[in-house]
Formats: sequence, C-alpha cells, structure tokens
Amino acid sequence: MKIEFIESRLHEIEQRLLAEMGRAEIEARELGGPEYQNRSDTSETKEAVFDQTTAAWKQYTLVREAIARLHNGTYGICADCGRPIEPRRLESVPWTAYCLHHQEQHDREPVL
Repeated sequence: MKIEFIESRLHEIEQRLLAEMGRAEIEARELGGPEYQNRSDTSETKEAVFDQTTAAWKQYTLVREAIARLHNGTYGICADCGRPIEPRRLESVPWTAYCLHHQEQHDREPVL
C-alpha cells in the first residue's frame, strides 16, 4: 500500500469521526433542553449518545495515532512484537497498532 493512499484514507476516517462526534454533541446538548425534562427515556437516550461519542472518540484517537505512526515510520509494525502487521488487517483496520495475534490478546484483557 502506498503511504499517501493510507494517509488519505485515515484523514477521511478522521473527518467522518469528527462529524459523528459533532452530531452526538449537538444531540446531547439538545437532550438537556426543557422538552426532554419530562421524558422517561431521557437518561437512557443521553447514555446512548454518550456511548456513541465515547466510541467515536476512541476510534478518532486510534486514527490520529496511526497518522502519527505514518509520519514517524512505524506504521504497519506491531507495537507489541515489532513484526509487520498483516496487509489484509491493515486494509480492513488501517488504524490498527497490533498484529492479529496481539490484538486478540488485548481484546481478552479485562477492561478496568
């Protein structure tokens, strides 16, 4: 894969995530308005918006880190073992920092 193509793709994802977070922020602000004060699902709806924003922020952070790895020459190298990340994995998850083996290990770690 060409670095320019990867960087362009990551920037597109970054812009999509920023837009998604902006929409979620607007929705969260609107949920705090008086028209929602008496709704029984307000807290559930706010929680859903928060979850969306949090997930988008996490992915945004991963994309920004991948762009930094592109610039410092470590993109495509597993952060744990230093081996090249599988090309198919990079194609499907261009912001990944781990080879499939190490990603599976991280996925099994308990969330604190």
